[in-house]
Amino acid sequence: MKNMLKQFFLTAGVLFISTGLAANGLNLNSVGSKSIGMGGAFVGLADDYSAIFWNPAGMIQQEGPALSLYGTAIMPKGTYEFALAGINTETESKIYPSGAVGYIKPLSENLVVGILGYVPSGSGATWPGADLAPLTGGVVLDWQSMVGIIALSPAVAYRVNDQFTLGAALNVYYGLLKIKRPGLLQYEENLNGIAVGATISAMFQPSEMLSFGLTLKTPVSVKMKGDASMSGAGMYGLAATSDAERSADWPMWVGFGVAIKPTERVTITADLQYTDWKKLSNIPVTYTDLAWQATFAEAGNFELQWDSKIQLRFGVEYRLNDIWALRAGYYYDPAPGPLETANILLPQFTYNWATFGVGYHTASISLDAAVELGFGKDRDVPLGLEHGMPGIHGMTMVVPNIAFTYRF
Repeated sequence: MKNMLKQFFLTAGVLFISTGLAANGLNLNSVGSKSIGMGGAFVGLADDYSAIFWNPAGMIQQEGPALSLYGTAIMPKGTYEFALAGINTETESKIYPSGAVGYIKPLSENLVVGILGYVPSGSGATWPGADLAPLTGGVVLDWQSMVGIIALSPAVAYRVNDQFTLGAALNVYYGLLKIKRPGLLQYEENLNGIAVGATISAMFQPSEMLSFGLTLKTPVSVKMKGDASMSGAGMYGLAATSDAERSADWPMWVGFGVAIKPTERVTITADLQYTDWKKLSNIPVTYTDLAWQATFAEAGNFELQWDSKIQLRFGVEYRLNDIWALRAGYYYDPAPGPLETANILLPQFTYNWATFGVGYHTASISLDAAVELGFGKDRDVPLGLEHGMPGIHGMTMVVPNIAFTYRF
C-alpha cells in the first residue's frame, strides 16, 4: 500500500500536466432563462432569443425586432476526500459569471435573422493548496482551472410553408484555457484559439398545440495556442517556459424536441440531446521547446476514454394569466468519462438537475428568471486505478440566471 501511495505522489505531477475541455463538470450547456426554467427542454419550442442556440428555426415565431440580455452565475461546491492521504477538502467559494446578448429581426413573414453572443461551455475549480499538500510532498501549490468557450452566432430562419421552417447559424468560437496545477512543482498553462462550426435545424408545427424540433451542431476542430511554465523544469536543465498548443475535436451535438400545449395555459416540453463525446478521445499537447516536447509531451497527452451520451430533459410552463408564468423542469446529464479519467480540476459527474423559473411578459418587455440546482453523484475512485485520481469526488451546483427582452 505504501509503495502504491508513493508511486501515486511521484507520478501525480506529470499526470496533472494533461488537460482538456470539460464535458459536464461545470458546463454551461444551455442558454436562456425561459428555456432553463423548463429544464433546457427547448428544441421543440424555441420561441425566444435563445432559439439561436437551441433551434434557429424557432426564430420564425418572433413577430418584431427584439433585443435580449442574459446573465448567469455558476456557484459550485466540489468536495474531495482521500482518507489514505488524510485529505478531506472542498473547493474555495467562487462565482463563475457568464451571459449572452441577442438580437432578432424579422425581414418578412417568411424570413427572420438574428445574432447571439453567448458562452456555450465553461468550467472551473479552485482548491485550497494547503489541504492538498499531502499529494505534493508537503509543498503548497495552486490547484486552479478555468476553461471557457465564447461564441458569436449569426442565424437565419426561413418558413418553407405554414408548418415547416428551416434554420441555420454560423458559430464562431473563441476558446480559452487557464490552469495551475502540480507538475514538477508548479505547472501553469494559458492557451486560447478560434474555431468555426455551424448549426442546422428544422421545426415542424402541425398545429398550434404541437411542434417538433430537430437541431444538429457540427463537430469543430479546436486549436488553442499560448504558453506553459513549469517552476521545476530547471531540475532537468530545461527552460522554465515554452510555447504550447493543444488540439481537440469538439463533438457533434444533436437535439430532438417536442412541445405540447394541451390547454392555452400549459406547455409541456421534452428533449433528447445527444453528444458524440466518443470522438473526443485524446487532447494532445505540443511544446515549441524541443527539450520540453521530448521530455513532457507524451505524458501530457490526455487520454479521456469518453463515451457518447444522451441527456433527457423535461419542462413545463403554466401561465397564470397573460402576464405571469411559472416554470419547472428536470434533466439527467450522465458523465461521459470513466473513473480512470476522474480528477478534481476538470470534474465530471452524472447529474440530476432540477430547474425552476418565473416569467413576466408584456407587449414590449419580457423579464425571465430561473435557477438550476445540480446534484452530482459521488464518484469513488479506487487507489491504483490507472490515471484516475483516487478518492471520493463530489459536486453540487446552484446556477441562478435572469434575462431581459425589449421588443421594438
